[in-house]
Amino acid sequence: MLEKEALLVKDDGPVVAGEKGSWPVFAAELKSSAGMAAPLAGVSVAQYLCQVVSVAFAGHIGQLHLSAVAVASSCVRVSGLTIVTGTAGALETLCGQAYGAKEYNKLGTYTYAAIASNLPLCFLVSILWMFIDRILISLGQDPEVSELARSYTLWLFPTLLAHAILQPVTRFLQAQGLVLPLFYSSFASLLFHIPICYYLVFKTGLGIIGAAMAISLSSWLDVAILALYIRFSSSCKHSRGFVSSDFVPSLKQFLRYAIPSGAMTCLEWWLFELVPLISGLLPNPKLETSVLSVCLTTNSLHYVIPYGLAAAGSTRVSNELGAGKPEAAKRAVYALLVLWWVEATILSALLFIFRNTFGYAFSNSVEVINYVTKFAPLLCLSFFFDGFHLVLGGVARGSGWQHLGAMTNMVAYYLVGAPVGALLAFGHHLNAKGLWYGIVIASGLQGLILAFFTLFTNWNEQVSVSLLPMSLIS
Repeated sequence: MLEKEALLVKDDGPVVAGEKGSWPVFAAELKSSAGMAAPLAGVSVAQYLCQVVSVAFAGHIGQLHLSAVAVASSCVRVSGLTIVTGTAGALETLCGQAYGAKEYNKLGTYTYAAIASNLPLCFLVSILWMFIDRILISLGQDPEVSELARSYTLWLFPTLLAHAILQPVTRFLQAQGLVLPLFYSSFASLLFHIPICYYLVFKTGLGIIGAAMAISLSSWLDVAILALYIRFSSSCKHSRGFVSSDFVPSLKQFLRYAIPSGAMTCLEWWLFELVPLISGLLPNPKLETSVLSVCLTTNSLHYVIPYGLAAAGSTRVSNELGAGKPEAAKRAVYALLVLWWVEATILSALLFIFRNTFGYAFSNSVEVINYVTKFAPLLCLSFFFDGFHLVLGGVARGSGWQHLGAMTNMVAYYLVGAPVGALLAFGHHLNAKGLWYGIVIASGLQGLILAFFTLFTNWNEQVSVSLLPMSLIS
């Protein structure tokens, strides 16, 4: 094993020794990372728009139905989707490094292990969803809204099952750089979702139940398309197999990374879901909640771009570490940070230039629009900090640092950001602006901690560490 490690690290030297620091090599890395990030950002956009379409159609039924769908969607994200998405992040380490090490047969086994782990979680979550109306009422929600939200949530259970398969399959293809099939599949599902959602909501009389059924159908269509691609594409012929003798060790290895990976994702997403609930306790809650809704929606729309960069980052770093190329892994990190800086600078500048008018896209209220204008500089900071910590979070997943990411999120969001935001909002009467200051501070601190560990990483040693998971099941 040590001879294998030494050979792999040594192999990186001749390949890049004459090129290290040269612009053509770095430019090629920029192009490779951007080419992977763009389709992955498109995948996030398509999946996000499926939910937006269902909420929009529900809103045309009535205010009660819109409220129920909004509450139910939040519950589904918090208690279900974040979990299966987070645990699948373990594959960004395992599949990415296995592919880089040319251990192709392990990719399929890891992916099957992830699916086998996610499906029981879904059934445990479904038990919680059966009582979601009682939970919402105990939290002060309107009983009628809560009952409708329960119905909508239960009809989204097939969506949760689909994502329990879809998220691991996505990481399986992502690790191999097969991002265009993901892009085409997600947009085909979106194009299917729009008319079928309209038909089920308005033409069949199913209402919001039809909206939930449409999301489930489009999610399973996405799974079916990708499953057919994996089954029949020659690109996956070496990686799609199931190795029964390796399954139990692979399952143990997956769980080792999946638990902190799930915590890393959930700790961040959960706080953003709590912010609208907290804003309801502020003076003039209607105004404060409306403004925060605009800011959260804007931030979410921006989020998909650095999320694509983060996904590309985890793939590039894990592939190079698995291949035993520390300098290439380091170069990928620098390229991603350059792309982050360019993206954040451009979009922050555009937001600031149009700070007096972009609020009209969400509201006709002059009071809301003026308040949103005051928020614009904070949103610009969010664009920078979110992109920074997302890219470094991708590097962390590619390197197998999920436990570090989970601890960082706990410290940044819950020990610093949330208390500071609450103090500024309620203690210093900054209201919604105070809550957003807390988010910005947490995001910035998260990025700084991850940057510290990334900056002082010995990438040669990291290559040796990355080879360890492979050796455990060899």
